[in-house]
Amino acid sequence: MIHTTAVVDSTAELAPDVEVGALAYIGPHCILHEKVKIGAKATVECYSEIGAGTCLSPNAHVGGAPQDISYKDEATRLKIGENCVIREFSTIHRASVKDDWLTEVGDNCYVMASAHIAHDCKVGNNVTLAGYSALSGHVRVDEHVFISGLVGIHQFVRIGVGAMVSAVSRTGKDVLPYCIALDDAIVSLNIVGMRRRGFSAQLRTEIKKAVHIFTNKSLLLTEVKEKLTELEQYPEIIIIRNFIENSKRGIIRNANWTSEE
Repeated sequence: MIHTTAVVDSTAELAPDVEVGALAYIGPHCILHEKVKIGAKATVECYSEIGAGTCLSPNAHVGGAPQDISYKDEATRLKIGENCVIREFSTIHRASVKDDWLTEVGDNCYVMASAHIAHDCKVGNNVTLAGYSALSGHVRVDEHVFISGLVGIHQFVRIGVGAMVSAVSRTGKDVLPYCIALDDAIVSLNIVGMRRRGFSAQLRTEIKKAVHIFTNKSLLLTEVKEKLTELEQYPEIIIIRNFIENSKRGIIRNANWTSEE
């Protein structure tokens, strides 16, 4: 159902059961899949694809041009996955031309009110961005991450799988998987997140050992990598090892443990 006051560009492709609210705008070359809901006064600006079952709340704005002074109106894209919730006044921008011309948000993501995802970001499945949090350009957020309210993530930072960034925090380096970061320090493991995903006590213990090895700054990174191979090689330990190996910006190694299992 498309409200009579909504504007839908002639080049947009909408599944038959898409709902578009009053005064909403769907711009050129957009694709909206089955059961997408666009709230009143929401905007899908252009070159954007929205997956089945995703809901944009009133006044959400996605598909806008990147905030990049080198951008010259190229037909860069935005892709939002299935069953996402994009709440009021949140913004998600299309890519620049500096990477692969695509900003991407995975499935089952929850973007709370007034959060922002900038150009060229890659956001995995099952990610939550709380209100007023912001991802700068080229940020990568892996699956099952929780970014709390009023958090700012610096350009090109990567947030590892299962990690959490605490509220009112700024993050300028990569965050190790399964950890909780506050500013540029690791304050604990994301025990609640791991339990919710069914991680066994033995697996959580091995992850804790891995994080303690990494945050021991008396060890060189070459020594860290060697000691990590001595742990039980669960897939999650291999994820941590690969994360360390592939980091380009540098990873938070400061530790300020406030709780342990």
